[in-house]
Amino acid sequence: MSAALDPGEPIGDYASAVDWLMSFADFERGSGPRRSKPDFALDRIRSILHRLGDPQYGRTTIHVAGSKGKGSTAAILESILRAAGFRTGLFTSPHLHEFTERIRILGAPLPEVEFTRLCEQLRHVIEAEQAEDPGHISTFEILTALSFHAFHAHDVDVQIVEVGLGGRLDCTNVFSHTDAAVITSLSHEHTDVLGDKITEIASEKAGIISAACRSAVLAPQRYAEAADVVRNAADDVPVPLIDVGADYKAEPAGVEPWGQWFRIERRNARPGEQPRAMHLLPLLGHHQIDNALTAIATIDALVAAGSVAVPSEALHKGLATVRWPGRLESFDLPDAFASGEPGGPPMVVIDGAHNAESVQRALDACRDYFPHQQLHVIFSVLGDKALQDMANVIQTRSAHVYATTSDHPRARPPEQVADAFTDAEWNGDVAVHPDAHAALIAAGQQAHSDDLILVLGSLSLAADARRFLSAPTQTSIVRRAEDPTV
Repeated sequence: MSAALDPGEPIGDYASAVDWLMSFADFERGSGPRRSKPDFALDRIRSILHRLGDPQYGRTTIHVAGSKGKGSTAAILESILRAAGFRTGLFTSPHLHEFTERIRILGAPLPEVEFTRLCEQLRHVIEAEQAEDPGHISTFEILTALSFHAFHAHDVDVQIVEVGLGGRLDCTNVFSHTDAAVITSLSHEHTDVLGDKITEIASEKAGIISAACRSAVLAPQRYAEAADVVRNAADDVPVPLIDVGADYKAEPAGVEPWGQWFRIERRNARPGEQPRAMHLLPLLGHHQIDNALTAIATIDALVAAGSVAVPSEALHKGLATVRWPGRLESFDLPDAFASGEPGGPPMVVIDGAHNAESVQRALDACRDYFPHQQLHVIFSVLGDKALQDMANVIQTRSAHVYATTSDHPRARPPEQVADAFTDAEWNGDVAVHPDAHAALIAAGQQAHSDDLILVLGSLSLAADARRFLSAPTQTSIVRRAEDPTV
């Protein structure tokens, strides 16, 4: 944990701002006391925001919760609304490389100098809060307050806010009203806080739905019982609910070097709106089509309610230009890492998948979008994730695993990662490497030009590997779009 600043010492640069943030309880990185479920409450964050003048109020608000896809869905929503001419603010977590990525104005991370200045302004509020109510303020609570402070300073029209953990008691759940409460794909996660059953997890996520919501949006769900919990929560309030899986249909329509095409069909198109359309999405994977469909349904709900106006051209442009690094992102392996065999180095794909379901999705996407002979998997996982479940999935697709670790205090040792690959029926090989750099070199030396190297297991590993790779490449063409007009 970084040391706190001396009393009266200003936060003078970005490094000092990060040190100040990290001096508080950071549950993402495992510093500070771990909160149990009864410890989560909203009183402190509400008090901090009130000291700031309640900057979370006064603009169109989209609140996004879920287990998978909430960051991608939030990023897609921001891109569409920015394309429609709105001043947007986006708050997401965690970051890939820098804290500034979590708070975006008009799609761009806050400049380091502004991030530093806002931290210095917020510091005095945090000190006053601690003086009156000593306790464990968290890094995430400060970042949440910082995001609303930045949105207010930039006078944004629309704020898209991703929940950190859960929903009901997450410190982002501090609005007097929301224009849309979005629930993305639900699965088992953070069971020590949210509960062991998928229905318990769904109930916590659905806690962002209240009588103050103008509409709720439910993404396509894998677990029917989880979907029922969300529907019942909306009925109990009551709030109109858009069931994306029932009201919208989508199908893949081809892949180009710049992304995937997909067709959509609205069951209840508004007057003047085309019931069928075709869109381009740079984000790959069938799950990203679900995320895009959820974003489209949310935009439709906002337009129907009169919250925003989004022409069809802006919808197309926003979808086609969204960027969300670290999610099925492809790179050419630098020559320095490769074996030098004819045909050139193999392609590298990086994905932040960190549970068995998302690992399966990443493997499916590699099969569908990146033609290859053998798959080489560089793998690391954090300590609170289901290592064995992920390893079991990887063993079904890859015979070459490079167990490593990442620059994260909760990352498991590479030897522990390797020990998970013990299935007697698996005929593959696993090797231990101290970091992403060493693993990339080893995979590059062993893989042929027509093989594929996949890096997955955590966003922290994705960030580590990404630092050593060149600019992202365009996707290899798998199947051209049949009809890119409609």
